[in-house]
Amino acid sequence: MLKTLLIILLFIASITFIFQNQLIFIHAFSINYDMKIFQITDIQMNNSILMISAFILGSLISLILIGSSLYRKSLKNNELKKQIAALESGSVSRDDKRL
Repeated sequence: MLKTLLIILLFIASITFIFQNQLIFIHAFSINYDMKIFQITDIQMNNSILMISAFILGSLISLILIGSSLYRKSLKNNELKKQIAALESGSVSRDDKRL
């Protein structure tokens, strides 16, 4: 219940912010990018598109970094499970020899 109220308040605050600051989002910027092999000149782009593209790019980078970290941890976890299984099977075989 509290989480739902918090989400509703956050949504209302963001809508209010957007309506009060519409000029910031519709302001157009001229983009120039010049390299020897690639060149972009005088492309008009809205600030909202720049913000959305930066958000998407940041999300993709963080997903890639988180995914690679989880993959490495999964490999390490599997390796440790194999070591535990090997140690347990070794102790079980020693117990069988004692009997």
